[in-house]
Amino acid sequence: REFLRRAIAALDAASGLHLIAAFEQEFVYTGVEERPGHAYSLGAWRRQGEFGESVVAALRAAGLKPDSFLPEYGPRQYELTIGPQPALKAADQAVIAREIARATALRLGHRVSFSPMPVADGTGNGVHIHFSLHDALGAPVTYDPDGPLGLSKAAAQFCAGVLHHLPAITAITAPSPVSYLRLTPNRWAPTVIDIVKQDRGAALRVCPVFATTTPKKIAKAFNLEFRVSDGSASPYMALGAMIFAGADGIARKVALPKYDGEAPPLPRSLGQALDGMEKSAAIKEWFGPTFLEAYLRHKRSELAHVAALDPSDLCARYAEVY
Repeated sequence: REFLRRAIAALDAASGLHLIAAFEQEFVYTGVEERPGHAYSLGAWRRQGEFGESVVAALRAAGLKPDSFLPEYGPRQYELTIGPQPALKAADQAVIAREIARATALRLGHRVSFSPMPVADGTGNGVHIHFSLHDALGAPVTYDPDGPLGLSKAAAQFCAGVLHHLPAITAITAPSPVSYLRLTPNRWAPTVIDIVKQDRGAALRVCPVFATTTPKKIAKAFNLEFRVSDGSASPYMALGAMIFAGADGIARKVALPKYDGEAPPLPRSLGQALDGMEKSAAIKEWFGPTFLEAYLRHKRSELAHVAALDPSDLCARYAEVY
């Protein structure tokens, strides 16, 4: 939580702006039978019974404002989103939402798993972080119809900073060995370091804006989606790393990348991501030497502990933990 606080302060110091965020969290619910071919269906909604309404009611009782609960693409997969909030509050509510979903499932005799890959040959669970930038008075400043991809100058620099640091911060936003089974082709998950308009496979997605009639309404609804994150990451750490990277992009006036060919790949394993993290001078500054050393040791120990497991056993182990 302190890491995220410091990231928020870094963004304010670099730009005078603050960030509004909303977490889309995907998970598997064991209280329904596995029925492939029912992606996003009304049948998948019906079969989950009272779980969804119980989760939404509990969230409202806890003072949160649920935005959506819906069936997702994979068998037994659902998605829960809380309405947008200032960054620290958004991360707080993402944690609360996970625990309320777990508690509700347990009360009904089942469980939920936020693991990035519950089964090796299945559909992955992501945690997609929607975000937008606002000035000190709360006015949205992410959108500019004349900017690249509709981005304002500050938003473009913020996104450029995220993309620049992505090889290193992936070790924070996708911090488990099974995270990299999800970040593979044909899983609706990112595989390269890119920003694309309305592409669900992009690392940074410029989201569509619907049912608007004026530039002011478009600016209010305009947002981006960071997709290189999953449920094995701390919401505080994932959002903090993204904000630190974006703030650095604004402070150094980094331009959006222009690739001659294909965009560079994301790290292909946690080990590769940790190596990138260790080499990053920026991350050393954001973490401090003690915290960085502890994080690297902990994650490399985790890798060594599960090194002998095949993908199926690895996914089963993480599905139990997360």
